[in-house]
Amino acid sequence: MNSLKAVNLCSEIFSFLFKIRIWWYILSIAFKTEVCIMEKLVITIARSYGSGGKEIGKTLADALGIKYYGREIFEMSADDDAEVYSVDDESIHNSSIEEMDAIFKRQAKTIREVAEKESCVIVGRCADYVLRDRNDVVRLYLYAPIRDCMRRVIRLYELNPDDAKALVHSMNKTRGDYYEHNTGQTWSDPTHYDLCINTAGLEVNECIAIIRNYIEMKF
Repeated sequence: MNSLKAVNLCSEIFSFLFKIRIWWYILSIAFKTEVCIMEKLVITIARSYGSGGKEIGKTLADALGIKYYGREIFEMSADDDAEVYSVDDESIHNSSIEEMDAIFKRQAKTIREVAEKESCVIVGRCADYVLRDRNDVVRLYLYAPIRDCMRRVIRLYELNPDDAKALVHSMNKTRGDYYEHNTGQTWSDPTHYDLCINTAGLEVNECIAIIRNYIEMKF
């Protein structure tokens, strides 16, 4: 009788250990799959003018060891088309609707190709919207109060306060109109983004730390 109990106990232990081994195998596969998925990460940055988005984007790309794309997307999409290439990417809204739509389609195609190929940081170009269906994208929106944006613009371009304020308002309107025209959505709506950061009072490296911490927590 005792011998039978011992056999049954051994059988139960073996069965239990076997189940643990199976679950461990399943979890290890899931972990490897997740790591594999996150081998590539694309970060898009929408930013209000004067908030430091371009500098933060470049510094972030360097910190992560990945490519940075800003105007480069515009240049890559223009290719050898001199007519398209001659249009300043911040003045696209001055083009005809047909030209603007054609430029956006070409840029969107380039953005998708880049996102499919490699990890990178993409600033502007409605990239958050273009890549909205991808799971390997972190969508950021950087902003700052008008006074902080003005200070940055004054420092960079040596403008007087009135001209700096006018430029900030003008560029934000340009970006907002461009985004709304191509996406049908409001550019500054925080629900379109994963993380919104008020850059006022923050150093570039502090913004980078916030972004990296968010990425680590999310992925």
